[in-house]
Order: sequence, then structure tokens, then C-alpha cells
Amino acid sequence: MTRTVTVVGAGPAGLAAARILGREGIDFTLFDSKTFPRYKGCGGGLTPRSIRVLGEIFPEIEPEGFETRELSFRSIDEGVARDMVTYMSKRPLFFTVDRKEFDHSLLKSVIEREGDFVVSRVREIEKTDCGFLVKGENLEIESKFVIVAGGVFGAKLVNLEPPEYGIIYHGYSSPTGNASITFIQDGYLWKFPGESFDSIGGGVYPDAPNILAYEEMATLVKKTFDEDVELMGTPMPLFNTEKVLELNRAFEGLFFAGDSAGLVDNWTGEGIDFALDSGRQAALSILEDGIKGKTAGQRYLERLYPIVRHLQVADAFRRRFHANLQGNVLLLKSRRSARLFVNYISRYAGNLSLMVLKSFFTGGIRHRST
Repeated sequence: MTRTVTVVGAGPAGLAAARILGREGIDFTLFDSKTFPRYKGCGGGLTPRSIRVLGEIFPEIEPEGFETRELSFRSIDEGVARDMVTYMSKRPLFFTVDRKEFDHSLLKSVIEREGDFVVSRVREIEKTDCGFLVKGENLEIESKFVIVAGGVFGAKLVNLEPPEYGIIYHGYSSPTGNASITFIQDGYLWKFPGESFDSIGGGVYPDAPNILAYEEMATLVKKTFDEDVELMGTPMPLFNTEKVLELNRAFEGLFFAGDSAGLVDNWTGEGIDFALDSGRQAALSILEDGIKGKTAGQRYLERLYPIVRHLQVADAFRRRFHANLQGNVLLLKSRRSARLFVNYISRYAGNLSLMVLKSFFTGGIRHRST
């Protein structure tokens, strides 16, 4: 079987790519190893930026999620989690979605528009003279282009080294309606409210000197939120600019998107919007192959720049913030920080100075210190 494009992975990145390819009349096959709906370990928070990107790619979908307008930031002092400041917004700060249902709704949109979806584990992607041979369990497809959006370990399909990664732990607790982010040394805990559950969990950055084991994280979550939650582990990549370039320059016509490229905010762990957008940009780059003498791969790297620049700013901020965690958490108490945070989750931070300037004119956000 031959296709112009093969997409590996039916998470947000792969589904966004498939939706764009189908819209533009490009033949493709979308692979995933799981049947849907399927569980996905994730906090499930959709920021205003995520909602905007989602609407641009899937205008027919309105995500069903719990709307959060108040978010508390906390720190741990002498072993006790304490509220530092609460941000209150006239507009939603984020929505909490059930990733099982959210991903399934995106897949149904693709299939309803005659998208070719195959449930099969991809075993290997082989470079050929004409492009690539994607080897599934019972199916092989030749294609000119391949978009790898199969999670952290997608690079292994072509014998490349994947991004560095750590493990986040995620579970569900009884609904409270309260949203919080608790900063710990070299990591974070979250509690995002839903209609019938709270999404709860935490993680430590992959480059942290001390990585918490499952038992340690479970104990910390229980102590912080007073909830005995069964946690499940999910690999979380560490964003690194050189790794993004290395993977996407390996073979012309091969694109890495979402977690497969390590496109995750190293500070907050956010990744859905970068997955959606990078999948879209990979598909659009294929459409532009050869335009103005540039290959699809060259166009993809150009199109990734706003995402990569934002993630560079996020990583620099993370390092400085956690270098003096207790002191810097106090900075979140200012009204300017509240406005800056809203801008941070609403658009890409291509220019930090410009974002700070815009924060002076951002309204509809208040804060309450504790």
C-alpha cells in the first residue's frame, strides 16, 4: 500500500496533522497501537492558547471540560503545603478535560471526514529510495512523508535517540472545584477540578538531581492534598532545542511532533497545545514542499520557531525560578505577576520583554494573597 503521508500516533499531534491533511485533500494513513477511547496519563488542562489552536484546527469541536477561573499557587514550608496567592480571572484560566474522551472526539472528527485510521503497533520505519516504509503488525505502507507523533519514544522507530524524559504520576480524586499548582524543589504538583473528578498528580523535572520514586510521589501527593490516590506513571520529555533540530534534520521527509520531539513546557509540564500546533505545522509544511525552493523539512523548522522560542523562554524561566524557589514563589503575589501569567498561558512568549509590556494592559485578573 502507498500513501503520500503516514502519521504514527493518534494523540493530539497526530490527529491535528491528520485533520489538516484530510482538509487539504492529501491522502494519508493514521496509525495507533490502541483502540479508542483509551486512557492517557495527563493533567488534562487546556489553556486559552490550547483552546485557540484547537478551534483553528478542529472548528467543529467544542471541548467538554470544567471551566476554572481561580487558581491557587502553593509552596511547601516545613513539610506543609501552604497557599501563597490565588489568581481570579473574569475569563477561564483553563479547562480540565478527560483525555480519554477528548482524544476520542478528535479521532471521530478525522474518521467522519473519511480519514484512514488503522489500529496497529508500528514496529519500524525504514528509509527507502522513494521515501519511507512504515512497518505495522499486519500492514506495511510506503509513503513519501512520515509524521512521528507516537509519544516520547517515537524516535526509536528509526533507531534515533529520543528526548531525555522523566515520569509524571497522575490519578483522579473526588471533585472539589479547587485548582492549584504546588511548587516543589525541581518539580510541581497539580490539582485540576473536573465535573465528576479532580485530576491530580505531580512530577520532577528529568534533569533534577533527585528523582522521586513512585512511593515518594504517592506519599507527597497524599500529604499535600489529603487524598489517597492511586497514581499511574507516564513518561514526560524534557524540551531541548538541539534535540528538536537533531530529530527533524535526521531524514528529509520525516517529521517529529508533540512529545516525540520533546515539545513540552519544561516549567509547567504543559504539552497539548504544542502537540496540536506542531502536528498542524508538519502537515502544512508537507503542503508547501518545494515552494520557493525550500523542502518540507526546512519549512517545518521555520514553522516550529514560535513554539521552540516559547519553550526556550519557559526553560530559562524554570531554571531561574527554581534556583531560589522559596524567594521566587513570593514574587507570584504581585498583580503584575498575575497579569504576566495570563499572557504566558494565552500566547507564545516569543519576546519576554513584549510579554511584560502587554501585561500592563491585561485586564480581568485579580489576585488574593494568603
